[in-house]
Amino acid sequence: MTYPILLLVASILPPGLDHWKRGETSPATVPSPQIAKEYGLEESESASYAQGAKSFKLAAHRLKDVTGAVALEQLLQDTGKVFRYQNYVFQTLEGTAPRGALDAYLFPTLPKLDRSSSPILARNLPGKDRIRGSERYILGPVSLKTFEGRVPVQAAGFEYQLEIQAAQYNIAGGGKAWMGLFSYPNPAIAKQQLAKLSAVFETIAGGYLTRQGPVVVAVLPSEGGLALDKAAAAALAARYEYHAEVTLEIREPPTVQDAAKMMMGIFTLAGYLLAACLIGGLIFAGAFLYFRRKGTDGQNEVMTTLRI
Repeated sequence: MTYPILLLVASILPPGLDHWKRGETSPATVPSPQIAKEYGLEESESASYAQGAKSFKLAAHRLKDVTGAVALEQLLQDTGKVFRYQNYVFQTLEGTAPRGALDAYLFPTLPKLDRSSSPILARNLPGKDRIRGSERYILGPVSLKTFEGRVPVQAAGFEYQLEIQAAQYNIAGGGKAWMGLFSYPNPAIAKQQLAKLSAVFETIAGGYLTRQGPVVVAVLPSEGGLALDKAAAAALAARYEYHAEVTLEIREPPTVQDAAKMMMGIFTLAGYLLAACLIGGLIFAGAFLYFRRKGTDGQNEVMTTLRI
């Protein structure tokens, strides 16, 4: 069952996309509103666009950040045509959305756009034997209980800004396994949580844990599936390789417009300085003439001037 996410103000979808004209907007829907809330869903709406006899219907969801958008995109991937742009997730509910018009007329107008890069875990999830559409990003207790209830929330460690990228995998021999990448802020916290998770995984047949840097790799047999031996679990966990990544902020070189503004600023400042010098010179000249005239009337006041 889906539930509407009500909007106070519809402000995502523009009134027109090139020659496509928008109809009335309405609240969009998501399959799991509590999970979407945990992901950081802030605004959502849908509308139909028409151009002559052609039309399509588009739903737009704005998330707090890119990580939440990646999580929602994975959650909605089985509901139809879903695509993401930074911290926005879009669904084509009816017809076919013209991607060219979206690129040119929708994406540049999106409010509160988060330009951060996508999370490393989502990019580094092993692809071999992964079951397409099984990917799930876990960002809190609600999504953990929904997607892998065998792992207790208390042992996971969400108080340490934990993020989990999980997926289902095919195992040789016809079995299936669940693998989750538990990402912590640093290796020390990961080592601490590994000890807590180990106590839980020891009670699950086929459960396997290992750690690579700040990431704990967890493997469990799929619920209701065949038993998973330790060798197969270890082989699956070994497919993940931790790579430290550093994100650098690279500033773009100034544009022609910025350079022109800089030159105008320099000329304006020079003008102010020249005006100040002129005013100061006039004041000095006036004072010099005043005291000189007073001296010709019998005053013995002396003014010394320096010629530089």
